Amino acid sequence: MFAFLIAALLGLFGEGPLSNKKLRAGNISVEYERFCRYEHGMKIKLESSQENISTVSLPQDYLENFRVGEIVPEPSKQVASAGYIHYQFEGVQNKLITFYLSPLKRKTVRGILRANANSFAIKQTIYP
Repeated sequence: MFAFLIAALLGLFGEGPLSNKKLRAGNISVEYERFCRYEHGMKIKLESSQENISTVSLPQDYLENFRVGEIVPEPSKQVASAGYIHYQFEGVQNKLITFYLSPLKRKTVRGILRANANSFAIKQTIYP
């Protein structure tokens, strides 16, 4: 029971150091939780150290597992094509974009998130 408690505190079942994952490609980093709870809000945060983020693309089959709540800043356009939902952002202050999501299914989901010309392979386990 003590081991279960320690694993929970470290984030094995959600928020915590074992759950937090940060990927970097070029000037853009993506931060997300590897372990999520069913119907418990989580976020995907994209941050650029130099360039503005103009397009973020998420696979449609990945998004089928989540309810998209809020996107900050709000995208100027949303287009579906080739199995992806492309979110387009305008303006000059798009160096930090956050997607707020709620998992709808209990399973492991994978997807290739794209931001500008960079790709990130993300994998998340959604617990009950």
